[in-house]
Amino acid sequence: MKIRRSVLVTAGALACLAIPAVASPAAADSMVTGSCGVTGAYGAYTGFFVSKTRIDPLRLRAVDNAADGHHAAVRLSTVQNDGNLVAWSWHRNYGGNGSDQVWDTYATDAKGIAAVRIDVGLFEGNDLLKICTSTKKDNPYS
Repeated sequence: MKIRRSVLVTAGALACLAIPAVASPAAADSMVTGSCGVTGAYGAYTGFFVSKTRIDPLRLRAVDNAADGHHAAVRLSTVQNDGNLVAWSWHRNYGGNGSDQVWDTYATDAKGIAAVRIDVGLFEGNDLLKICTSTKKDNPYS
């Protein structure tokens, strides 16, 4: 009787471990990250595709990494299902050298979000001095 009980406990424990293992790949497939940098600015993002039209949550980050009098900025860029590129508004970090600013948000587009990436820029006022673009990541729901 004790042997059977230990077999059942072991089987139950293995079944509990198998459930997260089965669920994890689907959740992992929806996570996207990216980053890029130019001299004086660095940016990154992490997001989760939850449908064909929404990334939620979405975290954007802009780091100013030079004492040059310029500011760093990051923006989301998405590709709609019809192929049109949408450049979202810039999030600007005016904190100066060494400052790191994060925005927690989401993105939704009724025309769909087929792919996502970010642009990172170094600005003097409203003038864009340098820009880089992260690698595009496709939406697994599209």
